[in-house]
Amino acid sequence: MFQNTFNAQSLHETLGKAFTSSDSSDYYFKIAKKSIKTKADEGQYYFCKNARCTDYNQFDSAVVYGERAIKLLQRKEDLNSLLTVYLNLNKLYNNQGQYEKAIAYSLKGLKIAEKEKNEAWITEYFINLSVDYHDYESFEKGIDYGKKALLKLKKKKQTNPGSLWRAYNSIAINFDDWNQPDSALYYHKKALSFFKGSDTLKIPTTFNNIGNTLLKQKKYKEAKRWLTSGLKISEISDKKENIYFFYGRATLYTNLATIESELGNYLQAEKWFSKAHQFALKSNSAEKLRDIYAARAKFHTTTKKYQKAVADLEEYIKIRDSVFDVERDKTFSELEVKYQSEKKENEILQAKAKLFKSETEIKSKNAQFLILSLITIGLIIISLLIYRQQKLKRNQQQQEFELKSAIAKIETQNKLQEQRLQISRDLHDNIGSQLTFIISSVDNVKYAFNINNDKLDGKLSCISDFAKATIIELRDTIWAMNKSEITIEDLESRIHNFVEKAKIAKTEIAFNFNVDDRLKEVKFTSVQGMNIYRTIQEAINNCIKYAEAKSISIEINQTNDTIEIIIQDEGKGFNQNQVSFGNGIENMKKRVKDINGEIKFNSIIDKGTTITIRLKK
Repeated sequence: MFQNTFNAQSLHETLGKAFTSSDSSDYYFKIAKKSIKTKADEGQYYFCKNARCTDYNQFDSAVVYGERAIKLLQRKEDLNSLLTVYLNLNKLYNNQGQYEKAIAYSLKGLKIAEKEKNEAWITEYFINLSVDYHDYESFEKGIDYGKKALLKLKKKKQTNPGSLWRAYNSIAINFDDWNQPDSALYYHKKALSFFKGSDTLKIPTTFNNIGNTLLKQKKYKEAKRWLTSGLKISEISDKKENIYFFYGRATLYTNLATIESELGNYLQAEKWFSKAHQFALKSNSAEKLRDIYAARAKFHTTTKKYQKAVADLEEYIKIRDSVFDVERDKTFSELEVKYQSEKKENEILQAKAKLFKSETEIKSKNAQFLILSLITIGLIIISLLIYRQQKLKRNQQQQEFELKSAIAKIETQNKLQEQRLQISRDLHDNIGSQLTFIISSVDNVKYAFNINNDKLDGKLSCISDFAKATIIELRDTIWAMNKSEITIEDLESRIHNFVEKAKIAKTEIAFNFNVDDRLKEVKFTSVQGMNIYRTIQEAINNCIKYAEAKSISIEINQTNDTIEIIIQDEGKGFNQNQVSFGNGIENMKKRVKDINGEIKFNSIIDKGTTITIRLKK
C-alpha cells in the first residue's frame, strides 16, 4: 500500500514537470511512462499529454492522446481529468472551425457532469457552449447558454470572480456580433467590475472586446484607447506563447489595423495587418483567419489594391464556406435535439422508477399489515385493516394517476418541442439559407467589382438590405418558436434592438424606452411574447410613417395585477371619428385580443397619439 501511494505521488510530480517544462517536456514524459503501474496511472499520463499538446496546438497528437485518456479515465476520482479532456477536445475542434465536433464533445461532457450533479462543471460547459455557438454565429443559443451559466453562478454563496467574468464575457461577445452593442457593452462592463487595480492584468481580453464593440459603432478614437490598453496589459501578463497567446494577439492587431484604416493611417494599418496575419497563422484558428481576410479585403479595396482585395476575399469565402453550410447547421440542430430528448427521457425514466418504487412500497406495507393482523388480532382488527387497505389503495391509485399524468405531459412536451424545432429548422435551412446566399452574392459582386454606376450600386444595396431585414424577421419568428416561454428581459432586449435601429433610420426623432423593474420576473408564452412584440413594433412604425413625430416613448409598467404598455408620440394626431383604421391597426387589435388583452387609441390633433395596451399578469 505504501509503495503504491509513493509511486502515484512520484508519477504525478513527474507529469507536473512534463506539463510545465518549456524545453524538457519530452524527457519528463519518458520518465513518467516508465512509472506507469495501473490503468489509472496510464489515464493520467495520456491526460497530461493531451493537455500539453492542446496548449501548443498539436492537433493530431492532442486528439489521439485525448481519445486514449477518455477510455481510461472512468473512475469517480478521475472525473475532473475526464471532463478536462472533453473540454480540451472541444477547444481543438473549435480552433479548427469544426464546430459540430466541438459542440458534440461539449454536450458529452455536459451529460457526464449532469449525471454526477457536479454544478461547477455544468456551469463550465454552459459557458463553453455559449462560446461555441458564438463562434458558429448562432448568437441566440450562445446567449441562452451564457445566461444559464450566470444563473447557476448567482445562486452560489461564494463564486470565483474568474467564473463570473467568463459567463458575462460569453454573453457580451454574442450580443456584440449579433449587432446589439448596448447590450454587449453592458455585459462587458459587468465583467470588468469584478477586477480592480492590478487584477485587470488578468483580463486583457475584456479591453479588446470593449474596443471591438466601440469600433463597430465607429467610435474609433475611444476604441483605440481600449485596444491599446488591452495590448499593453497583454504584453505584461501573457508570458506563455501558446494558441491562446497567438489568438489574442491576432484579435488585437486586426482591430487596431481596422481602426487605422478607417482613420486613413494606411501605412500603420498595413503594418498591423501584417502582424495580425502572422499571429492568426500561428493560432491556426479558422475564426481569426476568417476575420483578418474579411477586414484586409475591405482595406485593400479602400486603398485600391483590387487584386489583393480579391485574393483576400477568396480566402475569406473559402474559410466561411467550409465552416458555415446547411448540412453542418442541421448537425448542430440534431445534436441539440438529441441532448434535449435524452434529458427528457431521463426525466421519464426517473418518474417511472419513482412509480415502481411507490407501488413496491405500498404492496410491502399492505402485506406486512395483513400478516400482523392475522397473527395478533381478531376479526375487529381485520375489519380495520381492510378499511385501511382500501384507503391505501385509493392513495395508490391517486399517485399512479398523478405520475402517469406527469409522464404523459413530459412526453407531449417533448414531442411538441421536436415538432417546433423541426419547423424552425426547415424555415432556417430553406428560407434562411436562400436569403443568406442572396446577401453573400450581392456583397461578393460589390466587393469583387469596381461598380461606378451609383444607381446599380444603390439597387444592390437595397436588395442586400431587404434580404437582411427579412432574415431578422425570420429570426424573430424562429426565436419565438424555439422558446416555450419569453421573459420580460427577452422582450426588452428585442424591443431595445428594434428601437436602436429606428434611431439610426430616423435621427430627427427622439426615442425613449423604459421598463418597470418590478416586471423582471414576468414570463409570457411564446405566442403572447411574439404578439406583444409585433404590436409594439407596428405601433412604432405607424408613429414613424404617419405621425411626423418629434419624439416617441415606450413605457412598460405594472399597475396592481395588470401590465400596462403605453406608446406615445408627439406628432400631428388625427380625428378618430373621421379616419378609418387600416390593416396595421386591425392587426394590432387582433393580436392583443388573441392574448386576452385590451388596446385603446387616443389621439388629439396637433398634440399626438397615445396607444395603451393592458394585459393581465
